[in-house]
Amino acid sequence: MKPKICVSIAAEKLSSLPAMIQKAEEAEADLIEIRLDYLNMEARKSIGILKDLANNTEVPMIATNRRYEEGGRKPQNEDSRIQTLIWAAQAGFEYVDIELEAPGIESIIDNVRNCGSKLIISYHNFRDTPSVQEMKEIILSELRAGADICKIVTTAQSVKDNVKCLLLVNEMSKLTRIVAFAMGRLGLISRILSPIFGGYFTFASLTENMKTAPGQFTIDELRMLYERLGVYQ
Repeated sequence: MKPKICVSIAAEKLSSLPAMIQKAEEAEADLIEIRLDYLNMEARKSIGILKDLANNTEVPMIATNRRYEEGGRKPQNEDSRIQTLIWAAQAGFEYVDIELEAPGIESIIDNVRNCGSKLIISYHNFRDTPSVQEMKEIILSELRAGADICKIVTTAQSVKDNVKCLLLVNEMSKLTRIVAFAMGRLGLISRILSPIFGGYFTFASLTENMKTAPGQFTIDELRMLYERLGVYQ
């Protein structure tokens, strides 16, 4: 199966998003993530703009407004942060990413589902990579919360952490759709190989200067790597 690549887009202005989405389409992205935490989303009119974005592409869209504690761009009022995700769900985004440890996650999930969007429930660890068993428990917690896609992103402190992530993906992908890899230079292997081991997708940026996480490849770099591995024909 051809590995799926999700292009993560972080823009400060809503007006710049259509051109970036078009570039992601031209690069043959399988999914597109919009990082709402980079945007000014205070105005209610934002829902109309988000609806236009969702309606003008056939590529599945993911709305992410990351908590500052889990790698978000800036501290935010929690109610306002969640409201932007609800707007994205109402606008027709296929997926909404919400953190497993977000306060009041149950009501957030209900609101998102009522809008017709699917849920990516995520966990981020910027310190290290837990044991495989610990990560399995996190995935099971995400499933119990109602995840359509379970996501766990850790930080590699050793090349061996790639093995942990790939073992996790290989086993848990039999149970659910999963996205899992380790960030940082030492986690590059897991970013590349995760979808080959059963991960639902991996992340990439549009360009070198638009990366949204440590160790992230551009979509062109990933495509070239997969072509060389013979898995991206």
